[in-house]
Amino acid sequence: MALLGAYGLSLLIFPHAPKMTSAYLNQAIQSLIFIISLFIVFKEPNNKNKFIFLNFAVYFGLSLGSFVYDFVGKAFLTDEKFARHLFYQYLTIAYMFFFAVAIAYTVFDSLFREFSVVKKYVLTLAVVLGFCVYCFHIYFSSPLYLYTTEDINQFRMLSAYMETQGDNNVSAVEVANSVNLKSWHDGVAVGELYPEENLRRIEILFPYLQGVNFIVLLVKPLYLSSIFIHVFIIGFILLYFGYQYKKDPPQGAYIEKIMFLFLLVASMDAFHYWGFIKSVEWTTWNELFSAGQYITVFAEIMLILFFALRLRFISSVQGEFYETELATNPQQISRWRDWIDNFILAQFSNYKLFNGRLFQRSSEK
Repeated sequence: MALLGAYGLSLLIFPHAPKMTSAYLNQAIQSLIFIISLFIVFKEPNNKNKFIFLNFAVYFGLSLGSFVYDFVGKAFLTDEKFARHLFYQYLTIAYMFFFAVAIAYTVFDSLFREFSVVKKYVLTLAVVLGFCVYCFHIYFSSPLYLYTTEDINQFRMLSAYMETQGDNNVSAVEVANSVNLKSWHDGVAVGELYPEENLRRIEILFPYLQGVNFIVLLVKPLYLSSIFIHVFIIGFILLYFGYQYKKDPPQGAYIEKIMFLFLLVASMDAFHYWGFIKSVEWTTWNELFSAGQYITVFAEIMLILFFALRLRFISSVQGEFYETELATNPQQISRWRDWIDNFILAQFSNYKLFNGRLFQRSSEK
């Protein structure tokens, strides 16, 4: 409440960029998960699990950057033309990187429990850095790369021509007779397009001339790379559940549920980015994003629930004992069964017919 109060007061005092209601709600939820994650880190009896939730705390801590972004270029850095663009670009990359680190580390912790924390981080960073460098290296070697893509350069040329024409009802065929777009490589024009390709490109770019639709064209490469990162994350989460199903290793309370919710969040984020790059009109995408964002918000509210349940569990005497035994003697302790497991058993099966996994009574029962 103190954090949101300070943010709300800042919105009243300083000029800022407006956002959709769902985006404000998303920021508030992420900041709350960040705070709960920090408390889990401080109270976690299992030192190895501390690092799992430390990674989540860092990831959700980036929500503070989202608060700051609202004021970039509006209340400060107003003289920097590309301040908002660069801030958003690198904040997005940071979100992708730390999300991938948090998920990959959790998966490696399950797969290689005998490894030290240092080895798990080395393995995690080697995999995640390699993939992120492949996807995002261009944004560090050329910070304004998005303004030098072929799409944007061709759009500039087409937009400049249209501004010289008083008639906005001119057809793409008529424009193609007067404008010959160029082919670009690394921000440099390398030749003119053939007439057929020139017409095709003009027809593709025409809708982006309306209003602020060009923003979709501008950030399309960044969002395409973000989709690749989310596919990477989804793949790791599926690997986690595959390993859980096959090997049934000991796992901290509620971590499986948290990973399932992250699967939903990652899938919805990938859907949002895909919808964005496939949208031509900015307003159409805004409507699609706003609807899908509420599904993400629901998943994040459930994350609040399970992070809070995890915090309450490890703060209890039985939870501290269970997690400590899980760290020191995992083969001699039965799996913790929470209220969701009990609900599933009561509704869909008789636990007496099964032996193992979620159907086994925990030692404290």
